[in-house]
Amino acid sequence: MKFTLTAAAALAVLTLGAAPTFEEFAGRIRPDHPRMFLTRETLPAFRERANTLCRPLLDDMKKRIDALPAEPGLEFKADVAEMKDGKLVFKKLLNDQNAAIYAVKTSGGTEALECAILYLATGDRAYFEKSKRYLKLLVEFVEWSDRCRILPEWFNNTRLSGLVAYDWLYNELTPEERRGFLGPMLKHVEHMQNPGYMRNGGGPETGNYGEPGLQLYAGLAAYGDGIDDARAEKLLRNGYRLNTAMMNLRDEISGGSGLLTSICSGYSFGQYPWASYNFLHVLESAAGIDGTEHWTQMRDYGNWFSWAAIPSRAAKDGFLDFGWGDAFHGTNAMPCYLMYTHLAQAIHFYGGSEPERAKQARAVMEMIPPHIRKILALRTYPYLPFILTGFDPEVKNAEPPEQVLAGDIAAYFPTFGLMIVRSGATENDTYASIKAGARHTQHQHYDENSFIIYRRGFQALDTGERGSAAHHRVYYPQTVAHNSILIRMENEPLPPYWYPANAPAIPGKVFNDGGQSRMAANRPLGFEKSPYHAVTGGDATGCYAPEKCSEAVRQFVYVAPDYFVIYDRVTSVKPDQKKSFLLHTQNEPEELSPGLWRSEAGEGALFIRPLLPEKAAAEVIGGPGKEFWTNGRNWEIPNHEKAFAKPNWSGRCRLELSPPGQARKARFLTVLQAADRSVSQMAGTQLLRDAEQDGVKFTTAEGRECEVRFNRDGLIGGHVTIRENGKTLVDRPLLKPVPVVKPAAEKKAPPAKPSPADFARIDASVSGGRVLLGDKGNAAYWEQPRWFAQGKGGLVQFAGAGETKVGHCRLKAEGGGTLILQLRGPDIRKDGKRMIYYVEFSELSVNGAPLLSAPVKVWHDAPKTLRLPVEPGAELEIRAEFRTVPGGDRP
Repeated sequence: MKFTLTAAAALAVLTLGAAPTFEEFAGRIRPDHPRMFLTRETLPAFRERANTLCRPLLDDMKKRIDALPAEPGLEFKADVAEMKDGKLVFKKLLNDQNAAIYAVKTSGGTEALECAILYLATGDRAYFEKSKRYLKLLVEFVEWSDRCRILPEWFNNTRLSGLVAYDWLYNELTPEERRGFLGPMLKHVEHMQNPGYMRNGGGPETGNYGEPGLQLYAGLAAYGDGIDDARAEKLLRNGYRLNTAMMNLRDEISGGSGLLTSICSGYSFGQYPWASYNFLHVLESAAGIDGTEHWTQMRDYGNWFSWAAIPSRAAKDGFLDFGWGDAFHGTNAMPCYLMYTHLAQAIHFYGGSEPERAKQARAVMEMIPPHIRKILALRTYPYLPFILTGFDPEVKNAEPPEQVLAGDIAAYFPTFGLMIVRSGATENDTYASIKAGARHTQHQHYDENSFIIYRRGFQALDTGERGSAAHHRVYYPQTVAHNSILIRMENEPLPPYWYPANAPAIPGKVFNDGGQSRMAANRPLGFEKSPYHAVTGGDATGCYAPEKCSEAVRQFVYVAPDYFVIYDRVTSVKPDQKKSFLLHTQNEPEELSPGLWRSEAGEGALFIRPLLPEKAAAEVIGGPGKEFWTNGRNWEIPNHEKAFAKPNWSGRCRLELSPPGQARKARFLTVLQAADRSVSQMAGTQLLRDAEQDGVKFTTAEGRECEVRFNRDGLIGGHVTIRENGKTLVDRPLLKPVPVVKPAAEKKAPPAKPSPADFARIDASVSGGRVLLGDKGNAAYWEQPRWFAQGKGGLVQFAGAGETKVGHCRLKAEGGGTLILQLRGPDIRKDGKRMIYYVEFSELSVNGAPLLSAPVKVWHDAPKTLRLPVEPGAELEIRAEFRTVPGGDRP
């Protein structure tokens, strides 16, 4: 893109080799509109593409928009929600949290942008007028959601679309129309950065598609236009710094591999790429900055997908998912409906400079089923097909995709300690993955040193299911749900994990069933590979509570094409702390002979030979009513009976192997062989033991003689030898020898974040002016929402619990008059209805003067109101004693 810089912008010189500073970026922002995703220079190409290559998409958009009402209004979905006494009440739950967008037919933002696209592509003035009406609807929507104190949408895309539509129509809007839209939108975006109620606050470490991520685009829409310049620059500055922090973090996580933020595929291959691509687009359109010179994460994105996805013609979108982290395990179908679009964007940005990566991306695109082999997300980001001028769908690879992707048997993604191995690139090959040393925790579980194996079905699987049930908290993220190691200790606290806002209270006391209690504490042991094997491992000692674990080390060896050797060094603090090797299977494993097990799933099978500990105690847990057994009961998944009425990959059984007696030290040596279901015999194995090492010798079906040995104590390490027809193929150490990490001394955990249910709240206002915060004291939150006392009052919230707490802060009465204090309970809602959560205030004083003659019990809708006169500028020392009390709806 070419355009003339202002004199000031011409003086802004970008720092070579580093991302532009905000000052450099702001100095290069073009003064005219449009500037987001489109410019006056790129408009002709946009119009040409819309009316040729993208003509079918434009025609579909036209039909949809022509069918919409000419005078739109805010319409409720009567079966979902309604307004009662000025409050939004949901009749049913549609997600983990309530959002205003679920309650209405449209917010108007998407339609406004589609109308703008049609206007710019066809010149038909009717679409310009219709776009303006939908922009007004968007303003009505956000102001209504602010009044209702509910997040407008979990994703910010409909409001982003509205801002883009405004930018594209800017030149033909009157000054009054510009202020009428942008003034309220800027205030709304600013307000949602700290609204005092639930919002999507995800930033650089997540998908960046919530409230913080909207700041950049609101700021760009208004920057330098004289409407609200101070607020626009503040939002722009915050948004730019947020996005550069995101891009830097994503590059760090990728490390040239393409792994995007999380190994949880629903995020990495779903909504997460949008923030990177959108930022690259607007850097170029608004400021003429080529972001691909600074960040490469999306250049390598196709590589990450090619390893993380398992080809399957039976899967809805053509691929299966290993199931790491917060994945849905019902079908383990890889969410690929956006992958063609994401890879098209990668080629658009990087294809010219990185032809090999573009070739890899096209190979994946050719394996995507025809029904999604096209640019999608047309309602999420309607502009997208019309601006990807660097992507030509007619360009194809000369070689078939399997040939392009075949080659290495293993890949390593170091920021998650993730090794993925495969025997080929077809749906009949063997695939496996082990996670041993994640440095990032986004959507991750307590599953370090866990593994997953696929051979024509999931033979060793990640189990459980996310959703609004206690299962999501007690079973699904915990180590007991994964193929790892347990060290059981009585009454060990259950480690924390996020819980859906609309989920029920967890009944009774629950404990950690032998699992890990810390994330990002597994030391990766490295990665080595040859054409015949791959190895990795992790020292997860620091992941377990130091009161029970002195050593927890796993080494994981893959021998192509179908064999796995796993060695665990486990030492507990006390002999009676039971240690168990876990293996989850979809169907009940069968013991073929002493020390040999076999399980089947799909058209595949898994042979299991535990060589150590000798005479291991084996227990199979599972089957109907015990699929997700922990803490003495089964934790059912949402719609449990319906889910298990059909095939699924949520898990049904687990095999627990334990030493036969009590001892602090245990060594587990396990050999697994993946096979087709028709295979009835496992390769023979021989246990090898000497004074210092444990190991195994076996011969593969291909005739390769393998020996794998591990150091029993001392330095972590070992050796692998593979021979074929008298020729040595591999003869090398497994990994670089290292000592075991010493268990860290127990550190004081950081204070737990208070639950909203435990808040005591005081609403403060003064008749003659504003109430300001002088000193926050020990208050958990202070806010001044616009809906309370016309923005002049303030809400202070103290964190409490069942025992009496003391809260204190200092306020200032800017104007004199009557100070009004309302003592309330927390604002907790379920199904749109405010719940009764009682708080008892036993004392309240202002500047030492007591205001309560006796304790009062209040909840949100039944407050205690107190009044006293104050002078202008008065300092008000607030002190309250309170506690949460049972009753009402409190669990």
